[in-house]
Order: sequence, then structure tokens, then C-alpha cells
Amino acid sequence: VLNLDFNKLTSVKGLENLTKLRYLYLEDNQLTNVKGLEKLWQLEKLNLKYNPDLPKAQIDELKKALPLCKIHSNAKK
Repeated sequence: VLNLDFNKLTSVKGLENLTKLRYLYLEDNQLTNVKGLEKLWQLEKLNLKYNPDLPKAQIDELKKALPLCKIHSNAKK
């Protein structure tokens, strides 16, 4: 489990190396890109809510790449 909520993060760089991670919380940050998280194939839950500049298309790609992961997001763009 890794909780990085409310940290003003702008990047997920380096998180792709945490391949045993099952729960990742990235709520209320400043992410614009989540490329690399698709490598975390053991994820069961991913929270990306309240990252206003995160493109919905990237969330959709993650959902396809991680079909067993519950991904929470409110991306609208």
C-alpha cells in the first residue's frame, strides 16, 4: 500500500518500479500524466480523483491495461 494523497505531485515517475504494489492512492495532486502505471499489473485499487489536469483518455487506457484494478477518477477532459 502506498498513500501519496495531497502531496502536490506532478509526476508518477519511479512508481512504475513498484511492481508488487496492490493499492495506490494519488488523490488530490497535480498529475497531468500517469504513463508507467500500466506496468503495475498487481494493482487492485488506484485512486486518481481530484487531479484536474489528468486526461480522461489516459484513465481509459489504464482501465484497459489493468482490467482487474478498480480505478477511481473524476477526469473530465
